[in-house]
Amino acid sequence: MADKYNKTTRYLIDDLNLDVQRGELTRHEEVITLPKLSYDLLVALAKSAPALLSQEQLMAIVWPDRVIGDETLKQRVKLLRKSLGDDASAPTYIEAVRGRGYRLIPAVKCECVVRSPPSVMLDLSANDRFPSIAGSQFGTMWRRMSLLGLAAFIGILVSLTLSTSLPNNVIEENPSLNSGSTNEASNEGSEKTNAERLYLRGRDYYHRYRKQDNDIAIDFFLKAINENDTFAPAYAALSQAYSQKYFQFSGQESDKQLAIDNAYQALSYDNQSADGYKALGTAYYVAGWLSKSIKTLHRGLAIEANEIEILINLAFIYSEQGELEKALHWHKVILEQAPEHALAMMHTGLTLQRAKQFDVAKLWYEKALTLQPDYLLTTYHLAQLAIEKQDYIEASNLISEVSQTNTNQQALLLQTQADIEYFQGKLTSAQQLYQQAETLKVNEAYSRANVLARLLADTIVKKQENNIDKPIVDLDEQTFSLLKAKQQQGNEQAELSLLLAEIYSEKGQFTLAMRYLTQALEQGYQLDYRVLDAPLFNGLREQAVFQRLTKQQKEAIPVDNFFLL
Repeated sequence: MADKYNKTTRYLIDDLNLDVQRGELTRHEEVITLPKLSYDLLVALAKSAPALLSQEQLMAIVWPDRVIGDETLKQRVKLLRKSLGDDASAPTYIEAVRGRGYRLIPAVKCECVVRSPPSVMLDLSANDRFPSIAGSQFGTMWRRMSLLGLAAFIGILVSLTLSTSLPNNVIEENPSLNSGSTNEASNEGSEKTNAERLYLRGRDYYHRYRKQDNDIAIDFFLKAINENDTFAPAYAALSQAYSQKYFQFSGQESDKQLAIDNAYQALSYDNQSADGYKALGTAYYVAGWLSKSIKTLHRGLAIEANEIEILINLAFIYSEQGELEKALHWHKVILEQAPEHALAMMHTGLTLQRAKQFDVAKLWYEKALTLQPDYLLTTYHLAQLAIEKQDYIEASNLISEVSQTNTNQQALLLQTQADIEYFQGKLTSAQQLYQQAETLKVNEAYSRANVLARLLADTIVKKQENNIDKPIVDLDEQTFSLLKAKQQQGNEQAELSLLLAEIYSEKGQFTLAMRYLTQALEQGYQLDYRVLDAPLFNGLREQAVFQRLTKQQKEAIPVDNFFLL
C-alpha cells in the first residue's frame, strides 16, 4: 500500500471509525464487534480506498495462506455487510463491481492519532467464533467435552446469551444474537446510564472469547453492579462470564458457584427475564446438571417462546442426552426460523451423526462451513465424522488444511491429529500428540488429552515390557479422585462416565469399566467409534457382557425429508 498508510491508526469511513491501533470498529462510539476475517476484509478495503480490489487481491490479503473459492469471499462480504447494516441491493458502504471486485463507497479519511492502548489489545489472530466454548474451540474436563459438542453449546448458550438488546449491527454474523430481553433500560433513545455503559463495554470484551478479555469483562460487569446494584442484565452477564471462566479458562470451583449465584441474583431483580433463565441454564450445564438446565431453559422459553438461543440450547442438550427424536424436532423448528444459521446447522449435523445418518450429517456440516468457513469447530466435527467412517485420509486432509490458518487453536488441532492416530492403533504417535496438546493447556489435570496421554504411555510401557498385568503407574490418584468426585457431585455428562470406563478398561478392571460404560449409555451416549474402535477398549470388547450389550443398541434413526437437503 502507499506510504501514507504506514502510520495510519484509524480510518474514518462515513460514520464508521476503524481504529487499527486498537483493533476496534465503532459507530457513534458504539462498538461493532467483527470476526477476524470480516475485520481483515474491512481493513483491506479501507487501505485501498478509493481504489477497487479484485477478488484475487482480496483473497490473497484476507486468506494469505489458504486457497479459497469465490463463494467463500462472497459469503464473507455478505457477513461484513450484515455487521455494518449495509444493503447489497442499495449499498452504503461496500460496492460490488461485477466481474472486477469490491471497493468502499464513502470517502475514506486516514488519521494518525496515537493514544494509549487499552490494557489488553484485541488479538485479531484469535479465532472469531470458537471460544478457545468451542473450539470453542473450547478449562477443566469441560474443555474436552466441548470437543464432542460442549463447545458448540457454550458457543451458543454462554457467549450468545449476553446478546440482550444488542444493536442490530453488532455481531450480525450469528443470527441468534439479534433477539433478547429489553431490560437494559435503554428508554428509547434517552442517554444511557453509567451502569449501562459499563455493562455494554464489558459485553464487548466478553465477546472476544479470550481469558484476559473475559477477566476485563468481569471487572466491567462488577463496576456496573457497583453503579446500580439492582441492574439485572449485569448480573446475568456476570454469571455468563463466570461460566466461561470456569469451563473455558481453567477456572476454580468458586467460579462455577459464582455463575449460579449471579444468575439467581439477576432473577431476583427481574423474574421475567429470559436472559436470567438462560444464564442460570448455562451455569447448571457447566456444573453438569443437564436435567436442571433443561427445566430452567424451558422457563425462559415460556417467557420468550421464539427465543432462538434457548431453542438451540434445548436441541443440543436433548441430543447429548440421547433424546435424538426430540433434538431433531427442535433442530427443524430452529432452521425453519433461521435457515442460514451456521451454528444451528452444525448442531444438526452432530445430532444426525449420533443418529448414524452419516451421509446426511456430512451434508449439514458442509452447508454450515459454506456459510461460516472459518468456524473451526465445524471442521473438527467433520473430521470426527471421517474418523468414525474410518476415512483417516479425509480426516487428516481436513485438519491439515485448517492447521495453516488456525495457529491459535493448536491444542484442538493437535488433539484431533492424535485422535486420527489413536483410532488407527498408532499408539506411540498418538501418545506424543496428546502430550503436546496437553502441554498447551493450563490446569487441566483431568482433560481427556491429559488422561489419554498418560493411559497410552502406560500401555506402551506394558507392551515393551511384555507385562500386560503391570499396574497403571502414570495416572496419579489425585486426577482419578477428581474424576470420581465429579460423578459424586451429580454430574450427568456421559463423556465423564465414558472417560472413567476407558480408564478402568486400560487397567483391566472390566467389571468397573462396564459399570461406567453402562452409566454413559443411560446418560445418553450412543455407542459409537469412541468405544467400538478405541484401542484402550480392546480388552473390554472381548468380554461376553460387552458383546451382549452391543446387540441391544439401536440402528440408525430415520429422518424426514426436511433433513435430506
